[in-house]
Amino acid sequence: MNKGIFYVLFLVLVVFGVTFTLYKKNSEYESPYSTGAFGKTEQTELSLSGLGTSPLPGFASKYAVIGKDEEIRADHFLDNTYAVIMVNNDTAKPVVAHNAHRRIYPASMTKLMTGMCVCDAINEGILGLDDVITVSHKITFRDSDAVQSFLNKGDKISVRNLLYALMLSSYNDYTILLAEEISGSVEAFADRMNQKARAIGATCTHFVNPHGLDELDHYTTAYDMYLIVNAASKYQILRDIDTYRTYSYTYTDSYGNIIEDTAEPTNRYLIGMAELPSNISIGTWKTGTTGGAGHCLTMEAKINGQSYTMLVADSVSHNDLYDCYSVLFNYAH
Repeated sequence: MNKGIFYVLFLVLVVFGVTFTLYKKNSEYESPYSTGAFGKTEQTELSLSGLGTSPLPGFASKYAVIGKDEEIRADHFLDNTYAVIMVNNDTAKPVVAHNAHRRIYPASMTKLMTGMCVCDAINEGILGLDDVITVSHKITFRDSDAVQSFLNKGDKISVRNLLYALMLSSYNDYTILLAEEISGSVEAFADRMNQKARAIGATCTHFVNPHGLDELDHYTTAYDMYLIVNAASKYQILRDIDTYRTYSYTYTDSYGNIIEDTAEPTNRYLIGMAELPSNISIGTWKTGTTGGAGHCLTMEAKINGQSYTMLVADSVSHNDLYDCYSVLFNYAH
């Protein structure tokens, strides 16, 4: 009798071990990046064979606007970019695609997801735009790519001003303040970001921070950013923020003094550092620059009355980034 029970328990443990191994194998990647070109590797689909029906998310290739290995008008971008996409939103047809499903570092394009999660928290009543947050600790970054405000411990600033300034001027410390206020920690807020990503179909994306500074397990794809931009464009407050050329605001320092600051867009089209053709109007957008990501810009824009979502992750320079956008504009019909 005892031997029979032992045998049954042994079989249960074996089945559990095999199932757990398959689960891990099919739901995780050994490393999000390889040591290949640009230090990145392509996203592969999750294979769920052997697991039967499973809720694990994977890249739904049959529903994707851009096929997994599809290259469209990519010749101009082969030597100077990590990834490029352009999709006509009115027809749901791809216009340009290069490495659309390859993993890339998102840099500050991450803040589109951060902004959506902040808006969701406001809608859920977790916090309000006029709530005031007190800086409880000094926020520092070791990464030289970090853009940081002059806020110090003890300063007080509203949620509205944090959100507007982080979306426009890309202040990384503002994302930390909001993440901790909403979720208690950066890690918990990253979980919220990943849940939101899965909810909108961006299943080849993984966030570990709200600001986008390079970390090995913090990645996305050009195609997922297309989904994220389009989701962000549905938030009225984010659309409003993206129309600002400057945003002046105040906060109170630890001594009670009112400090004035002005946030300006990092998008060169909005500050006159790059020429935007007269037939183009910009909607939702976000830039990003880090050593791993290169020079990035993703945005939704109206061109000749039609809506397009675009992304360029350029490996050369800011100037080359905007030159690539000039090429994309010429492909609009």
